[in-house]
Amino acid sequence: MEIALDKITSTEALIKIKLKENDYQPKVDEKIKDYSRKANLKGFRQGKVPIPVIKKMFGKAIVAEEINEMLSIKLKDYIKENDIQILSDPIPNKEKSEGIDWENQTEFEFEYNIGMAGDFELKPSKISAVRYSIKINDKLVDQTIDNLRKQHGEMTNPEISEDGDVIFGDITHLASETTHTHAIDLNKVEKKVRPKFIGLKKDDKVTFEMKKAFKDTHEASHLMGVSEDDYKKMKGDFELLVKNINRQIPTEVNQELFDKTYGKDIVKDEVEFKSKIEVSIKENYQHETESFLERSIQTSLLEKTKIELPEKFLKDRLYENAKQDEKLTNEDVDNYFEDYMKDVKWSLIQGRLMKENDVKVEHTDVVEEAKILIRKQFGASPQFAEQLESSIDEFANNYLSAEEGKNYRQLYNKLTIDKIFSLLKEKVSIKEKSISADDFSKLSI
Repeated sequence: MEIALDKITSTEALIKIKLKENDYQPKVDEKIKDYSRKANLKGFRQGKVPIPVIKKMFGKAIVAEEINEMLSIKLKDYIKENDIQILSDPIPNKEKSEGIDWENQTEFEFEYNIGMAGDFELKPSKISAVRYSIKINDKLVDQTIDNLRKQHGEMTNPEISEDGDVIFGDITHLASETTHTHAIDLNKVEKKVRPKFIGLKKDDKVTFEMKKAFKDTHEASHLMGVSEDDYKKMKGDFELLVKNINRQIPTEVNQELFDKTYGKDIVKDEVEFKSKIEVSIKENYQHETESFLERSIQTSLLEKTKIELPEKFLKDRLYENAKQDEKLTNEDVDNYFEDYMKDVKWSLIQGRLMKENDVKVEHTDVVEEAKILIRKQFGASPQFAEQLESSIDEFANNYLSAEEGKNYRQLYNKLTIDKIFSLLKEKVSIKEKSISADDFSKLSI
């Protein structure tokens, strides 16, 4: 057997494999003998079918089967032994494969097109990012309290709508006569359009322009029960037929609200309540600001790390996959190809970081993470927590083995990403900056 790598460009190559008869024939002969022992053919006793009969009936199929098995193994071994960093599976040369005469040929040649990433330098120390901390002011605390008051308040159904209500009804696209029943939260309607929805009663109709009422296409498409692409095709006015009006009457700021929010008697007065809310807001925003920091680092690293990729090879591979998936088209591939290339690039960066810094996730790490997750979900009271700990190992094992190991893989991937960003935060130049919640919400990456 001969295997050779023929480089086409810095990112594409051919792996050529030549097989002679003595490479595969011994295995073929073994399989023919095995078929002879197991075959159950009319006119012959089981296990007594002559080898020439087996060769005549199944010889071609056995040769093809054995060669395909051998190619799969040898191809993987060659790639691994030569440390060839391939992107996606090799693509076989179909013309060569289809031209094979399995009946008469004894020597075979196969070619596989492979895509590789060009060599690249990774310099996280050249990256700078900002870690924001949110200024917690009285306005933010009061807004949170107002939300809690509404959340735990009383639901009423007034006759006439007011600002802040939720109107439930049939929403119809007049041009296509498409109707979807949904609720419109007036807090989400643009302020200039909101007056159209105030003062309405049951069975009233109001015509409006959806694109002016909702700047967020995701929100608008959700109201119509269609995809964002289908929503964008909807031209003209919409009509709302009012079926019901919901209004949340906020509850009072009292001990009942304290107990519903944090548990019985944990908070005793409004001063403690505000203080605890402030801590909760800080914790919530800390998660958001840290996620923003990580996305910033990732974006900068992607922009500043130059990696040559085999774009044609990768797109051809995706086109091939699309043929096998009736829901995907070549146009779909073209639309998300840029994002796909970023994913490939980020995967290469992660792999390099893990290799150069010996980043590993051990089985024990995954088990401990599962235990933390379970405690968060179920460890509500000290008494319950004590009972939980006595069976925590069993719960963790059951969780990790569920769904054919899907939970295990998800936690493993999460821990891998956590370790990579923990490493990057040590290498990247990070500046600390204080910012208001409103200004933070306007930031984008």
